[in-house]
Amino acid sequence: MASGIAIPLGIGIARFSFLRGLILNTGSISQTIPCLALLGLLVPLLGLGNAPTIVVLTFYAIYPILRSTYTGLKGVPAECIEAANGLGFSNFQRLWYVELPLALPVIISGFRVATAMTIGITTIAAFIGAGGLGDFIMQGLALNDPSLILLGAIPAALLAIFFDYGISRLEIRLQNRKKNPSHFPRLQKLLFPLGSFLMVLVMGSFLLKETFSKKEDSIVIASKNFTEQYLLAELMAQLIEAETPLKVIRKFNLGTTDVIHQAMLNGKVDLYPEYTGTAYMLILKNPNKGDGKDILKKVRTAYLQKFNLLWLDPFGFSNSQSLAIKRDYAQRHQIRSLSDLTQVSSLLTLAAPPEFLNRPDAFPGMKHIYHLNFKKIMQVDPNLMYTAIDNQKVEVIAAFATDGKLQKYDLIPLKDDKNFYPSYQAAPVIRASVLHAHPEIYQALARLFGLITPEKMRELNAKVDVERRPPADVAHQFLSEL
Repeated sequence: MASGIAIPLGIGIARFSFLRGLILNTGSISQTIPCLALLGLLVPLLGLGNAPTIVVLTFYAIYPILRSTYTGLKGVPAECIEAANGLGFSNFQRLWYVELPLALPVIISGFRVATAMTIGITTIAAFIGAGGLGDFIMQGLALNDPSLILLGAIPAALLAIFFDYGISRLEIRLQNRKKNPSHFPRLQKLLFPLGSFLMVLVMGSFLLKETFSKKEDSIVIASKNFTEQYLLAELMAQLIEAETPLKVIRKFNLGTTDVIHQAMLNGKVDLYPEYTGTAYMLILKNPNKGDGKDILKKVRTAYLQKFNLLWLDPFGFSNSQSLAIKRDYAQRHQIRSLSDLTQVSSLLTLAAPPEFLNRPDAFPGMKHIYHLNFKKIMQVDPNLMYTAIDNQKVEVIAAFATDGKLQKYDLIPLKDDKNFYPSYQAAPVIRASVLHAHPEIYQALARLFGLITPEKMRELNAKVDVERRPPADVAHQFLSEL
């Protein structure tokens, strides 16, 4: 797809110099846009999964092929052009029989660069539910499991090496075509139909998958990018699979609240676990006022009216946020609450996930209420911050009340003594149209309502984070013991 756009553009700027500066400079600048940012911007427009991924991969592959096409055509010897003109070739004949064949090795080198880059970007697209090898990498980061990271990274690297080698062999063959001139006409005749066939195959497969991937007898369950979300989503998925005829499509590890919320509104996700405080402050943009039951009532009403989304009954626990420090440090400095931390915050470094550092119901609001002024703030993955504090690279991290790693790393969450945080009751959120079409979903999930205490959730999280057990296995064991 990128070649279909870039090669004609390259031919155009080689022919018309007034377009050259604009198109090449625009293409060069486009490569500086972070791919993750571009993926995030496309989610509200195209939803999750394949559609935004295909657009982004095509976008980033265009410039290397465009630049190589232009460079190859400008590198055609002037005497070859003159000879073609002397033979009476038309512009198209000169391009097809002289310029493109001579420029083809350089064009292939750009295609080679674009291919390797595309494979790397595709693994990042797992953040928006594109699947593939990137899923293993993202899950490995979330669960702090090096084996999962390698399970995704090594095949991706081998895939890049395989394609790079294959294209390099083609490049060498084209560069040496003078030694074997009989091979090149056959190759030239095959390139266009082969390229056209591959483009039709890719587009056809993509459209078929988009058309048939979401069937009427299936439900898409999503989760954010941390252990508790995996477990809650897996519990719901296994119950629905066991007690209804529906097929569950898992879209776990989708990143932030905003990404999943947009996916719910676009119909790409049907069900996911959410927290009342997050919905109340981040999605509905409300200040922290009211107790737990009051917030749940307001969230239920607003979600149904504004988004046609239903909040089912809570799972039974509230997972409020706070900051956590090492137990020995807290004992030495007599720190028990966030107010106590204020006295020494200027000497400490904080590590926290991006969402925590930017959400109004997290660090920005906490900083204002408690007048916290840290020496340094580091934005890190939710699980890497535990490694950082364990290795004494930071002194403070963001934490949750039900986090299973608190005990492992001997951390204590600090008390929110000014009651900044709202209630964070966890509950399933489902699209109203889906529940109306499949009321059996409610009956299946009802077994979880009010069942999970904070202690039980912390225990389940620890089995994944500390014992390194797969979330699916932990969820299955919990359900089998009911």
